[in-house]
Amino acid sequence: MADGDIARQIASNPDAAPDMAPQIDVRAIRRAAGMTQAQFATVYEFSIRTVQEWERGAKKPSGPARTLLRAIKADPEGLRRALAAA
Repeated sequence: MADGDIARQIASNPDAAPDMAPQIDVRAIRRAAGMTQAQFATVYEFSIRTVQEWERGAKKPSGPARTLLRAIKADPEGLRRALAAA
Protein backbone atom coordinates (compact mmCIF):
# COMPACT_ATOMS: atom_id res chain seq x y z
CA MET A 1 0.00 0.00 0.00
CA ALA A 2 1.49 3.34 -1.05
CA ASP A 3 1.47 6.47 1.11
CA GLY A 4 -1.24 8.02 -1.05
CA ASP A 5 -3.44 4.95 -0.65
CA ILE A 6 -3.00 5.08 3.13
CA ALA A 7 -3.84 8.79 3.24
CA ARG A 8 -7.00 8.23 1.17
CA GLN A 9 -8.05 5.34 3.39
CA ILE A 10 -7.57 7.39 6.56
CA ALA A 11 -9.42 10.35 5.06
CA SER A 12 -12.37 8.21 4.00
CA ASN A 13 -12.62 6.23 7.25
CA PRO A 14 -10.28 7.14 10.14
CA ASP A 15 -11.49 4.13 12.15
CA ALA A 16 -10.19 1.78 9.45
CA ALA A 17 -6.69 3.26 9.30
CA PRO A 18 -3.96 0.61 9.01
CA ASP A 19 -1.81 -0.19 12.03
CA MET A 20 1.41 1.77 11.47
CA ALA A 21 3.05 0.81 14.78
CA PRO A 22 6.46 -0.83 14.45
CA GLN A 23 6.58 -4.60 14.86
CA ILE A 24 7.57 -6.02 18.23
CA ASP A 25 9.42 -9.34 18.16
CA VAL A 26 8.07 -10.97 21.32
CA ARG A 27 10.06 -14.17 20.79
CA ALA A 28 13.33 -12.21 20.57
CA ILE A 29 12.47 -10.23 23.72
CA ARG A 30 11.62 -13.42 25.61
CA ARG A 31 14.74 -15.24 24.44
CA ALA A 32 16.96 -12.27 25.32
CA ALA A 33 15.46 -12.46 28.83
CA GLY A 34 16.46 -16.16 28.88
CA MET A 35 12.96 -17.47 29.60
CA THR A 36 10.59 -20.11 28.36
CA GLN A 37 7.15 -18.99 27.24
CA ALA A 38 5.69 -20.19 30.54
CA GLN A 39 8.29 -18.33 32.60
CA PHE A 40 7.88 -15.15 30.57
CA ALA A 41 4.10 -15.27 30.90
CA THR A 42 4.26 -15.88 34.65
CA VAL A 43 6.90 -13.27 35.49
CA TYR A 44 5.42 -10.48 33.37
CA GLU A 45 1.77 -11.40 34.05
CA PHE A 46 0.68 -12.35 30.53
CA SER A 47 -1.34 -15.46 29.78
CA ILE A 48 0.72 -18.23 28.18
CA ARG A 49 -1.79 -18.35 25.35
CA THR A 50 -1.28 -14.65 24.64
CA VAL A 51 2.50 -15.10 24.49
CA GLN A 52 2.06 -18.08 22.14
CA GLU A 53 -0.30 -16.14 19.86
CA TRP A 54 2.06 -13.17 19.70
CA GLU A 55 5.01 -15.37 18.88
CA ARG A 56 3.30 -17.22 16.07
CA GLY A 57 1.82 -13.99 14.68
CA ALA A 58 -1.83 -14.85 15.30
CA LYS A 59 -2.19 -11.62 17.31
CA LYS A 60 -0.19 -8.44 17.74
CA PRO A 61 0.47 -6.81 21.10
CA SER A 62 -1.18 -3.42 21.40
CA GLY A 63 -1.64 -0.59 23.88
CA PRO A 64 -0.30 -1.28 27.36
CA ALA A 65 1.13 -4.64 26.29
CA ARG A 66 3.35 -2.91 23.71
CA THR A 67 4.59 -0.52 26.39
CA LEU A 68 5.30 -3.36 28.79
CA LEU A 69 7.15 -5.34 26.10
CA ARG A 70 9.31 -2.31 25.29
CA ALA A 71 10.15 -1.97 28.99
CA ILE A 72 10.99 -5.69 29.20
CA LYS A 73 13.27 -5.34 26.17
CA ALA A 74 15.08 -2.38 27.75
CA ASP A 75 15.55 -3.88 31.23
CA PRO A 76 14.06 -7.34 31.76
CA GLU A 77 15.64 -7.89 35.17
CA GLY A 78 14.74 -4.43 36.47
CA LEU A 79 11.13 -4.85 35.45
CA ARG A 80 11.05 -8.33 36.96
CA ARG A 81 12.26 -6.90 40.29
CA ALA A 82 9.76 -4.04 40.12
CA LEU A 83 6.85 -6.43 39.52
CA ALA A 84 7.99 -8.76 42.29
CA ALA A 85 8.14 -5.84 44.74
CA ALA A 86 4.68 -4.54 43.82
